[in-house]
Amino acid sequence: MTLENNAMSDPFGLQREALIRKSGVREIFTPHKPIHSLTLFFGRTLEVRALIEHLNTPGQHALLYGDRGVGKSSLANIATELLLEQLSSGKCFKKRCDSTDNFKSILEEPLAEVGVNIRLIESERRKAEGGKAQVGIPGFGGDLHTTTGQRSKERGLSSELESPSWVASKLSRFDGLLLVDELDALRDTLDRHKIAELIKQLSDIGSPFKVFLVGIAETGADLTDGHPSVERCLRETRLGRMSDSELRQIIDEGERALGLRFTPEAKQRIVSVSSGYPHFTHLLALKAAEDAIAERRTEIGITSVEAATRRAVDDSEGRLKRQYDEACRSYGTDEYHHIVCAAAVLGSEEFTAAQLRDEYESLWGRKIDQNSLNNYFNRLVSEGDQTILRRLAKGVYRFNDPRMPSFVRISNMAVMNVER
Repeated sequence: MTLENNAMSDPFGLQREALIRKSGVREIFTPHKPIHSLTLFFGRTLEVRALIEHLNTPGQHALLYGDRGVGKSSLANIATELLLEQLSSGKCFKKRCDSTDNFKSILEEPLAEVGVNIRLIESERRKAEGGKAQVGIPGFGGDLHTTTGQRSKERGLSSELESPSWVASKLSRFDGLLLVDELDALRDTLDRHKIAELIKQLSDIGSPFKVFLVGIAETGADLTDGHPSVERCLRETRLGRMSDSELRQIIDEGERALGLRFTPEAKQRIVSVSSGYPHFTHLLALKAAEDAIAERRTEIGITSVEAATRRAVDDSEGRLKRQYDEACRSYGTDEYHHIVCAAAVLGSEEFTAAQLRDEYESLWGRKIDQNSLNNYFNRLVSEGDQTILRRLAKGVYRFNDPRMPSFVRISNMAVMNVER
């Protein structure tokens, strides 16, 4: 049954959703969440091995960084799972940061394991500043009897919570692992500096407690606020894009698990437009597989991938769609769209204006001179991240979001040469 017939007999998509849910396809192809199960994790063998080696070496901690969409969180989850299950008896804590987090909130759970209740300490400090009588605080011994003395004590304890060396002393004999994901979300770079200092202190005192940092960054120093002394004990791993063979393995294993068959042409199309990003491979494979399951088909060809593309675009991250729409929106010309598409087809991380002009001619069958290009660049290009393209040097550019070329190619699959 075609999608059109399904829409007529199942206007709200309930039957379709029932078939898809029963198939388990959304647990196999997972573009919207990190992978937590080793059975669904493919590729990245060398990176996992290196991370486990770093975390299992006394005095060493780990930092994993790279672009959005390359699979950092999934890799961190799997490396942590393997390390704890096979080589360590320690306890694992996972902290996914957001803009409200800071040094204290990141360390809250590990400190609670060694008897330091941050929330209680902060609560007691606030009460003490109000001049009310207090009780003792677990983990610090002794009741506090005088208001004046207690105020001083509470302020002291609260201050110590901000000290990396004090926190390290509390964790010095604790066998555990703290996975800090999305470290780049922290607003205050001072908190990143404190985390780096904590890692140095833990290494210096030989603590078995390990810290595993993960975040979006161009360099490892971006996530540690350039701490000068942490390099010897914090091993950095930059996670790049996946190879075509690794992306193809995601589809191969998925089709086996689901009892489906992607044709070689369909696999090549998905891998080509994904440009090394597993997020897009999962997304396109998911949408194509959902349609096949809903139509009770077992084979997925290239036309099925193309038909699923629009739903894949609609299901992409809102930030990508907004930036792309803002760049290309114009009531008087399609040239913004044509220039962005030409830049996306180039497929290189950096490109020159001359390369862009050549690609524009190849893609659209007409020339564009530099003066005309500069006029459109006024809206498309900036020195920072305010626009879709960034100027790196005179005549040299790149996309601000490295995933954007893949998104553009997926959005324009019908008119662009996506096999290049």
